[in-house]
Amino acid sequence: MKSKRIFSAVLVFAVVLTLAACNLPKGNNNSTAGTAAETGGKASVEEAAGTIVAQTLTAGAPTLTNTLQPPLESFTPTSTFTVTLSPTSKVVTLVVPKDTYCRQGAPVSAFKSIVIIKSGQQVEVISRNPENDSYYVKNPYEDNSTCWIYGEGLTLSGNSEELSVATLEPTPTPTRTPTPNIGFTVSYDSLISCAPSYAFRLYIKNTGSVAWSFISITGSDSATSFVINHTSNVFDQYSGCSVVNPQDVITAGDDTYAMNLSPGEFNYNPAGHLINLNVKLCTLDNAQGSCMTKAISFTP
Repeated sequence: MKSKRIFSAVLVFAVVLTLAACNLPKGNNNSTAGTAAETGGKASVEEAAGTIVAQTLTAGAPTLTNTLQPPLESFTPTSTFTVTLSPTSKVVTLVVPKDTYCRQGAPVSAFKSIVIIKSGQQVEVISRNPENDSYYVKNPYEDNSTCWIYGEGLTLSGNSEELSVATLEPTPTPTRTPTPNIGFTVSYDSLISCAPSYAFRLYIKNTGSVAWSFISITGSDSATSFVINHTSNVFDQYSGCSVVNPQDVITAGDDTYAMNLSPGEFNYNPAGHLINLNVKLCTLDNAQGSCMTKAISFTP
């Protein structure tokens, strides 16, 4: 379509030139005035032709319409994310390789354990001892609680040399607890007949400073292999075969009688037989506390 319109414009231009040529005045070619007139006429014709062509081209030119979308609104990021560079932390931490006691005063067994630090637990260090092998730390399981931990095998993070230095408390001198003065004597007194049963009456005296609360009488008759087994948390006093004055304890310096009766009595008369017994006394019921055993042999 465009090429056809251009062709039409050229055709019009050619026709105009032809008509102009036909209408030009003919005169002497040597005349200056004629030449000027001729030149002016040609110029007018050419100008007119150019105007026609331009109008033709303009009339045939397509009308351009702006189909572009309006410009996008400017985008301003609204993110508030910022990166803050902080100085390298000087906090020193440690991790223990196994469950470890953390103690008050110093990391030795003479001091009370505050907490057991679990394996793999990270702990913040407050200070160290001068040898740099023990550390005063924050209790990771309880606020406002601190304790000492021994440094062997643990993993440190941070510069422990920059920690403040603290002195361990001196190990307390253990208070010697005197061994309780315990003792007793035992002897055979008599054979008691509680027909159809028989029992031995034994005399016991407390020779120590600690009271006795438990008695055990074990042994056997060497002639019949009869086994004797009597235990009690009281010391029964008998009149014949009847209990008359049971005692809970034998106090220091006190004495009493004891019998292998209910349980432990014989169902026959063991007179003339060699009897071997072990008499055991303990400071607490049920054979607890400090105990002492005495062996005794006799023939009733």
